[in-house]
Amino acid sequence: MANTLNGWEVPLTLKRIKQSIVDGDSVKTEEIINFQGVFQPLRDDQLQFKPEGQRSWSWYWIHAKAGTLNLQTQDKIEFNNVKYKVMSVKDYSLYGYIEYQVILDYE
Repeated sequence: MANTLNGWEVPLTLKRIKQSIVDGDSVKTEEIINFQGVFQPLRDDQLQFKPEGQRSWSWYWIHAKAGTLNLQTQDKIEFNNVKYKVMSVKDYSLYGYIEYQVILDYE
C-alpha cells in the first residue's frame, strides 16, 4: 500500500500546535512538519458513518508514510493557514502508511 502512495504523494507542510500550562500560564508551541503525503476530502461513503450532526462538517483525510507525521488524536494542526483537529488515527504501519481523519477546528 505504501507504494500506492508514491504516485499520489506531494510535498506537504503542516504546523502542529501544542498548548500547555507552564507556571500557571498557557504556552503555545508550534512545530513545522514537512513530509510527503496526501491531503483530501473524506469520501461521501465515509461521511455516512459519522454521527448525523457531524456529516456536514468539513472532514479531510491525510495519508502519510509510517513514521513521517506521528500525529495523535486531538492534536491541532494548521495546513494552508487553516486550523484542523485530528479526530482519528488509523495505524496501517504494517503496510507502510498511517491514515488520519481531521476536521476544521472551529474556535
